[in-house]
Amino acid sequence: MMLLSMFLTFCKIGLFSFGGGYAILAMIQQEVVTKNAWITSSEFADIVAISQMTPGPIAINAATFIGYRQGGILGSVACTLGVIFPSIILMIAITLTYIKLSKLPWFQNIFQKLRFVTLGLIAAAMILIGKTAFPDFFSIIIFVAALFVSWRWKTNPIYILLGTAVIGMILG
Repeated sequence: MMLLSMFLTFCKIGLFSFGGGYAILAMIQQEVVTKNAWITSSEFADIVAISQMTPGPIAINAATFIGYRQGGILGSVACTLGVIFPSIILMIAITLTYIKLSKLPWFQNIFQKLRFVTLGLIAAAMILIGKTAFPDFFSIIIFVAALFVSWRWKTNPIYILLGTAVIGMILG
Protein backbone atom coordinates (compact mmCIF):
# COMPACT_ATOMS: atom_id res chain seq x y z
CA MET A 1 0.00 0.00 0.00
CA MET A 2 2.91 2.36 0.77
CA LEU A 3 4.36 1.81 -2.73
CA LEU A 4 1.04 2.73 -4.30
CA SER A 5 0.82 5.84 -2.11
CA MET A 6 4.34 6.90 -3.14
CA PHE A 7 3.59 6.23 -6.82
CA LEU A 8 0.36 8.25 -6.70
CA THR A 9 1.99 11.10 -4.76
CA PHE A 10 4.76 11.41 -7.32
CA CYS A 11 2.25 11.04 -10.17
CA LYS A 12 0.46 14.07 -8.74
CA ILE A 13 3.76 15.92 -8.45
CA GLY A 14 4.67 15.00 -12.02
CA LEU A 15 1.21 15.88 -13.32
CA PHE A 16 0.81 19.30 -11.70
CA SER A 17 4.30 20.71 -12.03
CA PHE A 18 5.50 22.74 -14.98
CA GLY A 19 8.84 24.29 -15.74
CA GLY A 20 11.39 21.69 -14.77
CA GLY A 21 13.29 20.77 -11.64
CA TYR A 22 13.38 24.05 -9.74
CA ALA A 23 9.70 24.71 -10.30
CA ILE A 24 8.79 21.26 -9.00
CA LEU A 25 10.72 21.61 -5.72
CA ALA A 26 7.98 23.51 -3.88
CA MET A 27 5.43 20.82 -4.66
CA ILE A 28 7.80 17.97 -3.73
CA GLN A 29 8.53 19.66 -0.41
CA GLN A 30 4.83 20.18 0.28
CA GLU A 31 4.02 16.52 -0.41
CA VAL A 32 6.99 14.70 1.14
CA VAL A 33 7.89 16.99 4.05
CA THR A 34 4.68 18.74 5.08
CA LYS A 35 1.87 16.41 4.05
CA ASN A 36 3.34 12.90 4.31
CA ALA A 37 6.33 13.58 6.64
CA TRP A 38 8.49 11.09 4.76
CA ILE A 39 11.58 13.30 5.30
CA THR A 40 12.50 16.43 7.28
CA SER A 41 13.10 19.94 5.87
CA SER A 42 16.80 19.54 6.48
CA GLU A 43 16.88 16.22 4.64
CA PHE A 44 14.95 17.82 1.79
CA ALA A 45 17.56 20.59 1.48
CA ASP A 46 20.26 17.89 1.38
CA ILE A 47 18.34 15.99 -1.31
CA VAL A 48 18.09 19.16 -3.41
CA ALA A 49 21.84 19.73 -3.12
CA ILE A 50 22.65 16.11 -3.99
CA SER A 51 20.15 16.13 -6.86
CA GLN A 52 21.87 19.16 -8.35
CA MET A 53 25.28 17.51 -8.18
CA THR A 54 24.27 14.19 -9.69
CA PRO A 55 23.52 13.64 -13.37
CA GLY A 56 19.89 13.80 -14.42
CA PRO A 57 16.85 15.92 -13.69
CA ILE A 58 16.42 17.16 -10.13
CA ALA A 59 12.86 15.85 -9.80
CA ILE A 60 13.81 12.33 -10.85
CA ASN A 61 16.88 12.27 -8.62
CA ALA A 62 14.85 13.53 -5.66
CA ALA A 63 12.02 11.06 -6.33
CA THR A 64 14.48 8.18 -6.58
CA PHE A 65 16.21 9.09 -3.32
CA ILE A 66 12.99 9.72 -1.40
CA GLY A 67 11.53 6.45 -2.73
CA TYR A 68 14.63 4.52 -1.69
CA ARG A 69 14.56 6.13 1.74
CA GLN A 70 10.94 5.10 2.29
CA GLY A 71 10.65 1.80 0.45
CA GLY A 72 14.03 0.56 -0.71
CA ILE A 73 14.58 -0.30 -4.36
CA LEU A 74 10.87 -0.85 -5.01
CA GLY A 75 10.16 2.55 -3.46
CA SER A 76 12.74 4.14 -5.78
CA VAL A 77 11.12 2.52 -8.78
CA ALA A 78 7.61 3.53 -7.67
CA CYS A 79 8.53 7.19 -7.07
CA THR A 80 10.65 7.51 -10.19
CA LEU A 81 7.98 5.98 -12.42
CA GLY A 82 5.36 8.07 -10.67
CA VAL A 83 7.13 11.35 -11.40
CA ILE A 84 7.81 10.57 -15.08
CA PHE A 85 4.61 8.74 -16.04
CA PRO A 86 2.35 11.82 -16.29
CA SER A 87 5.02 13.67 -18.28
CA ILE A 88 5.25 10.92 -20.84
CA ILE A 89 1.48 10.79 -21.30
CA LEU A 90 1.13 14.59 -21.36
CA MET A 91 4.00 15.08 -23.81
CA ILE A 92 2.50 12.60 -26.25
CA ALA A 93 -0.86 14.39 -26.04
CA ILE A 94 0.69 17.86 -26.26
CA THR A 95 2.89 16.92 -29.20
CA LEU A 96 -0.03 15.57 -31.16
CA THR A 97 -2.12 18.63 -30.29
CA TYR A 98 0.71 21.04 -31.01
CA ILE A 99 1.26 19.58 -34.45
CA LYS A 100 -2.42 20.17 -35.26
CA LEU A 101 -2.90 23.59 -33.61
CA SER A 102 0.52 25.30 -33.59
CA LYS A 103 -0.40 28.02 -36.09
CA LEU A 104 -3.49 29.26 -34.24
CA PRO A 105 -3.00 32.50 -32.18
CA TRP A 106 -5.12 31.42 -29.19
CA PHE A 107 -3.07 28.25 -28.88
CA GLN A 108 0.22 30.18 -28.94
CA ASN A 109 -1.19 32.45 -26.21
CA ILE A 110 -1.71 29.47 -23.88
CA PHE A 111 1.99 28.63 -24.01
CA GLN A 112 2.93 32.24 -23.29
CA LYS A 113 0.77 32.20 -20.13
CA LEU A 114 2.43 29.02 -18.86
CA ARG A 115 5.68 30.99 -18.55
CA PHE A 116 4.15 33.08 -15.74
CA VAL A 117 3.01 29.96 -13.88
CA THR A 118 6.53 28.56 -14.12
CA LEU A 119 8.04 31.78 -12.80
CA GLY A 120 5.71 31.68 -9.80
CA LEU A 121 6.60 28.08 -9.01
CA ILE A 122 10.32 28.84 -9.18
CA ALA A 123 9.84 31.81 -6.82
CA ALA A 124 7.91 29.60 -4.38
CA ALA A 125 10.71 27.01 -4.45
CA MET A 126 13.30 29.71 -3.74
CA ILE A 127 11.35 30.97 -0.75
CA LEU A 128 10.79 27.48 0.70
CA ILE A 129 14.37 26.31 0.17
CA GLY A 130 15.77 29.67 1.30
CA LYS A 131 14.43 29.17 4.82
CA THR A 132 16.48 26.00 5.23
CA ALA A 133 19.42 26.78 2.94
CA PHE A 134 20.35 30.02 4.69
CA PRO A 135 20.39 29.22 8.41
CA ASP A 136 22.81 32.07 9.16
CA PHE A 137 24.33 35.23 7.71
CA PHE A 138 27.52 33.38 6.67
CA SER A 139 25.47 31.21 4.30
CA ILE A 140 23.94 34.27 2.68
CA ILE A 141 27.38 35.85 2.18
CA ILE A 142 28.72 32.67 0.56
CA PHE A 143 25.66 32.49 -1.71
CA VAL A 144 25.97 36.12 -2.81
CA ALA A 145 29.71 35.71 -3.43
CA ALA A 146 29.14 32.57 -5.49
CA LEU A 147 26.39 34.28 -7.47
CA PHE A 148 28.64 37.27 -8.14
CA VAL A 149 31.59 35.11 -9.25
CA SER A 150 29.31 33.12 -11.54
CA TRP A 151 27.78 36.25 -13.08
CA ARG A 152 30.92 38.41 -13.31
CA TRP A 153 33.46 35.88 -14.56
CA LYS A 154 31.20 33.16 -15.99
CA THR A 155 33.01 30.66 -13.76
CA ASN A 156 32.35 26.96 -14.21
CA PRO A 157 29.77 25.86 -11.58
CA ILE A 158 32.01 22.95 -10.56
CA TYR A 159 34.71 25.39 -9.48
CA ILE A 160 32.19 27.50 -7.61
CA LEU A 161 30.83 24.40 -5.86
CA LEU A 162 34.32 23.24 -4.89
CA GLY A 163 35.31 26.74 -3.76
CA THR A 164 32.25 27.24 -1.59
CA ALA A 165 32.72 23.76 -0.10
CA VAL A 166 36.32 24.58 0.86
CA ILE A 167 35.32 27.98 2.30
CA GLY A 168 32.50 26.32 4.24
CA MET A 169 34.82 23.68 5.68
CA ILE A 170 37.47 26.21 6.66
CA LEU A 171 35.30 29.05 7.95
CA GLY A 172 31.93 27.41 8.56
